[in-house]
Amino acid sequence: MRFHEANERFHDAVEDHVREAQRVPFICECADDDCLGTVNVLSSEWEAVASKPNHYLMEAGHQRIEGEEVVGSIRDYEIAQKPH
Repeated sequence: MRFHEANERFHDAVEDHVREAQRVPFICECADDDCLGTVNVLSSEWEAVASKPNHYLMEAGHQRIEGEEVVGSIRDYEIAQKPH
């Protein structure tokens, strides 16, 4: 969740400075605290994932916690739902 909170702050900082069709390098929100991965998606795509409870965007195949399941994808990235 630490990465998700950082992505929220990053999104707020760049929201008015990127074009609608421009991909933005958000931090991978997988369970690995040492992950240095990024997910390059449109700001609107990240918003759509982040707007759903317990949904996180991560690089495909990255570490997940027990009970977490992949519920969708955006290009090569996975959308995971973490348990409540």
